[in-house]
Amino acid sequence: MDTPPSTFQNKSTREVFHELVDSVVKSDEEMSDKSTRGGDQTDLNVYLCDNHGFEIGEIDHWVTKLAEDDSLTGHTESYIDEHSISETVADDRLSVVTITTPAKNREDEFVFVTNEQYLWVLTTVHSEWRQKTIENFLNYLPCVERLYLSSADLEQLNDGIADARVSGFTAKYHAPNRKRDATLQFSGAEADDLRRAEETFNAKPTRIEFDQTNSPTTAIQGANNNDGRVTLQSVRDGSETKAVDTLLGLTHEYQRLDKAKFEVRHSPDTEVVGSSYAVSGSTAVELVSPDRSEVTDSELVEEIVETVLNGNRYSYEERDLGRKLRVFDVECDETFDIAPEAPDIVLYARATTTALSLRAFVRRVYERLDSTYRLQKSETSMLDG
Repeated sequence: MDTPPSTFQNKSTREVFHELVDSVVKSDEEMSDKSTRGGDQTDLNVYLCDNHGFEIGEIDHWVTKLAEDDSLTGHTESYIDEHSISETVADDRLSVVTITTPAKNREDEFVFVTNEQYLWVLTTVHSEWRQKTIENFLNYLPCVERLYLSSADLEQLNDGIADARVSGFTAKYHAPNRKRDATLQFSGAEADDLRRAEETFNAKPTRIEFDQTNSPTTAIQGANNNDGRVTLQSVRDGSETKAVDTLLGLTHEYQRLDKAKFEVRHSPDTEVVGSSYAVSGSTAVELVSPDRSEVTDSELVEEIVETVLNGNRYSYEERDLGRKLRVFDVECDETFDIAPEAPDIVLYARATTTALSLRAFVRRVYERLDSTYRLQKSETSMLDG
């Protein structure tokens, strides 16, 4: 990406997106000849992150904070040693961040945009270097976290794209009580193929590719991933405005779906009511109806401890004779409770809990423990009325 930061100065989000969509515009001939859907040098990727404290112009502060952290892990320390990171500010809501890898003589650029409680990172860097540079950096930043959608919400996101059809997908199956793990990848797929993968293997989509028409031909090729990334791979010349509309619509809908599952609107704070005290509300994120049934609460606690809470991120204490857990997320500095209702897992927010810790835990459950859970949220405001 060779666009100078001044290009983006004082531009609206739509104008910024339009500037970058131009990098994936292709002629009719190029669209016909393109043999692959992903990983191209010019794919436009947008990372959507929950933002709890990052501001434009603060990259040096956060890099220094990471480097001086006494609890720095080996992976983070190696990353800081192997890269240099700089930021050029365009205005108070946008900057261009350059991640340099001296050993490989590389400089990769990323556009950072703050949008209310979110951080968007836009780039056309090749997939191999995105993973090594910006994806690792976002993982290490304690104040931001990539959004995350359950498979059902990912399908809902894709179903909302006007004039689009499923053209490929990746679906995964993993459960601790089964001998079979499966990763299914379909190119040239249709929606019915996705249904068959779910019905036959109970494999849940983690990435869905789409073709969108701009009457009458395919004009936009893109993909939605459940880990907070939206991709535009090709835009037919003349369809730039529709592509920008699609990209903006996807980012906002992605945020809405993520917020619906993880936002803590009613935490159990204690409030004064008249001459007494009352708990103001509750929020519970529920992982329910997995592809298994024969597991006890204590066995489920053991599985959670061994597969999800292992490592440096969490500390915990057992409660209720080892059947429940109070968990402290070290990275987020937040506490929440886990109350297994075997085979379901219920997370209860506490006064310090935000979406950061709930989302991170749920993602680990899907990736490490069991991908067949369905995700839902229940919340009450006990002081209403």
